[in-house]
Amino acid sequence: MFYNGARKAALKRAQAVEEQYNSLAEQGNRLSLDLYSHRKLAVDAILRVEAYINALRNSPVEFRKEIAETIQSLQPFRGAMRIEKEAETANLVAAGTAAGGAALGGSVAALGPTAAMAIATTFGTASTGAAISGLTGAAATNAALAWLGGGALAAGGGGMTAGNALLALAGPVGWGIAALAALGGGTYASLKNREAAEQANSYAQQLETKRAEVERLIASLTQMIDKTIRTRQLISVTPFNLCPTDWNLFSREQKLALGALVNNSKTMGALINERIG
Repeated sequence: MFYNGARKAALKRAQAVEEQYNSLAEQGNRLSLDLYSHRKLAVDAILRVEAYINALRNSPVEFRKEIAETIQSLQPFRGAMRIEKEAETANLVAAGTAAGGAALGGSVAALGPTAAMAIATTFGTASTGAAISGLTGAAATNAALAWLGGGALAAGGGGMTAGNALLALAGPVGWGIAALAALGGGTYASLKNREAAEQANSYAQQLETKRAEVERLIASLTQMIDKTIRTRQLISVTPFNLCPTDWNLFSREQKLALGALVNNSKTMGALINERIG
């Protein structure tokens, strides 16, 4: 039949492009989770620095102030960590599905609380995260999933950069749903050969365009993970176990080392709050 060959070729091309795209998107998902994991470890390291500074007798006021400001700046991220923990322990993820609105909200819920918070803290706005971090229980989970699902955008907010970051990293449950998602669903079967070929080619072109964006995001994620690991390695109170318990008894070298530790903690806090746009 006329255009039957073109239809088959277009569908084959679209399927191949979709598989390549989803492979990249899944890689992005894994990197988001990896970054989130390293950031949680970094938060723990900063909290140990805070505990050490506060326990040190006669510790400099400026040190206590700087570390307190760093801890305060981590409120949105720590709020996401709490939401993740509450959602997992109380099994509240499903309750937030409706809050997300359309299919995208359900897609985010399907990712699970850890993946959802990984994406939120990587691509979401810190101000929105701060607001969410003030909630508890089901309200927090619902608000987070609504934010991820586009609710914040619908209300005029900026939870995601035009929603593209989430779509780009949601893998098979993202673009596969938000775009045509018709390769295996029989949608093309009802179309004439020429129309089916044109739509399949259009779908493939959309994904090829988005692929460049996903590759950029993956490069940014990789660089951010590397920076986070290298900076976190500089944050440890272990070397100070043999130091005096009173700042006034520190040697000059010990004082310089503690100052560097506070500065590195501040740098780490800023890295944790960095978002990819």
